[in-house]
Amino acid sequence: MTLIPGSITQKYRWAHNVTVLSYLMLLAMMFYGCWFFGPAEIVPKLVLWLLISSGLLLIVKGLFAGKKRSYIWYCYILLMYFIFCVQFLFSGGTVSEDTITQVVQSSAAWHEIVAMTAILVGFTTAILASRWVDSAGQD
Repeated sequence: MTLIPGSITQKYRWAHNVTVLSYLMLLAMMFYGCWFFGPAEIVPKLVLWLLISSGLLLIVKGLFAGKKRSYIWYCYILLMYFIFCVQFLFSGGTVSEDTITQVVQSSAAWHEIVAMTAILVGFTTAILASRWVDSAGQD
């Protein structure tokens, strides 16, 4: 079965768009986590966000441009974030009887679930985009 070049270009565009969307969603979830669960002051929140997201910010230009190496590096970087998310999700601990504590823990868990979804979708589509980028004539 031969693939039509137009269909690969269409698949690549879809994979690229979903990859960029998951990238932005992951950055937004990191910002959300720093803003609501981080320090009380604004400047430390921003510094914490920059430190946490520094790995992702290294590849922003290449990822938006659709470079093959950026897709591959994005996958490697996502593995690190995947480990941190899994570790957080499985270290839930016990829930106390305090209602405010339950709400904060629940919100943090949903934050991590959304981040994990962005990581899994981003990893899958970045792998596909890195495979199709040469066939689409982007690199």
